[in-house]
Amino acid sequence: MGKTTKYLIIYIGIIILLIGTAIELAHAETQDEPPVELHQAKLDQMLAPIALYPDALLSHILIAATYPLEVVQAARWRDEHADLSEQQALDLAEQQDWDPSVIALTPFKELLERMSKDLNWLQDLGDAFLANEAQVLDSVQTLRSRAYAKGNLHDNQYQSVEREHEKIVIHSVERETVYVPFYDTRVVYGDWWWTVHQPIYWRSPRHYTYHSGFHWSPRFHISAGFFFGGFHWRNNHVVINNDYRYRRSNHRYIYNKVRQYPRWQHNRHHRRTVKYHNGYKNKHKRTVVSRNYESQNQRRHQKQVLLRLKHKEAQSNRGVYHTKRNAQHKSERFDKKATSTTRRSINTGQHKVKTDRVSKHQRASRGDTNHNRLNTPRKSVKQAPAKHVRSQQVRNQQVRNQQANVHKNVHKKVQRMSSSKQQHRAQSSMRKHSSRAANSNSGKFKARRVEP
Repeated sequence: MGKTTKYLIIYIGIIILLIGTAIELAHAETQDEPPVELHQAKLDQMLAPIALYPDALLSHILIAATYPLEVVQAARWRDEHADLSEQQALDLAEQQDWDPSVIALTPFKELLERMSKDLNWLQDLGDAFLANEAQVLDSVQTLRSRAYAKGNLHDNQYQSVEREHEKIVIHSVERETVYVPFYDTRVVYGDWWWTVHQPIYWRSPRHYTYHSGFHWSPRFHISAGFFFGGFHWRNNHVVINNDYRYRRSNHRYIYNKVRQYPRWQHNRHHRRTVKYHNGYKNKHKRTVVSRNYESQNQRRHQKQVLLRLKHKEAQSNRGVYHTKRNAQHKSERFDKKATSTTRRSINTGQHKVKTDRVSKHQRASRGDTNHNRLNTPRKSVKQAPAKHVRSQQVRNQQVRNQQANVHKNVHKKVQRMSSSKQQHRAQSSMRKHSSRAANSNSGKFKARRVEP
């Protein structure tokens, strides 16, 4: 029994080690996959109106953007509970099955309205954050550094700006308070460096106060449980501590504590029914419009435009060609009509006379043996007796006479039609002249005399 138990323990340990190594390898594969390179111009365009927000508020916005349906639900819920204060809305929203970052945005009614109205911007922002978190945070730092270099980002009574290891950190000055800034993105960052993709501009509400180039919202007094998220700028990722948000102490938000928080992990449950793109693999992998994809779309569009132009030119040339062809071959069409009338007139009685314009296939299908005999080469025709030759010649002469009579009749009919048309025109012109003379005599069209 002792040996068997030892072997069992060894087997169980080996199995546990194998399972652990497999889990670590799978986790390493998801972590070590190269992130998707995003379109930098569009990324700067999206982040321009929120890059200068305080770190705690900006981290909640980026996380909440990955759950766009819950943001819309939170905005509608906040409209229904507009009479609640900031802290009351935050406490009551805890009962909802939303992500903690979405719940943290419920005190900011106007910000939620902007995010829910511009759904394309919201979803693009969340997709970019899932696809390449480090590039998003790098672009935030570039925008902040440009505003700082222009002298538009500095300390004031609403916010505190610090530089640590070439990274700009923004947080609130007062304890347990948040001010939402609104600014003109076309001025704060200086001359915009992307000509095609201009920055998104949000207009500030009327009741916001203007100070040092920014429009500041009223003070939002929120408990310390709001400051459970932030940025670890040295490693370029978002950190979050869900246990900290349940504390209701008067602890002031300190940036140094953020470094001790664990890294944020995306939760598929709060994504609801919103679909991911094909490039997303459970974490930070979703394809956003890249430069190669955009260039391919431009080439496809150019090809489509060229094909349309060529098709239009071909249609126009085709119409001109048909008109010229019809003008040149009016006589042929007239002859075709004449032949059709001759066929109708010749097909009288038991014997049907065929014209020269009938094709060989029609003759063969209709069984025109006489005509086939006439068109056969002389080498293949056997010498017939004199009587048969004379009878054949007589028949051919009769056919020729009938054809000549038919052409004469058609020509006469055409002349009659033309003469009847001329007579009709002459009569109509005479009637017009007579009516005009009668009207002039009656004084209907007398000219008025204008005296000087």
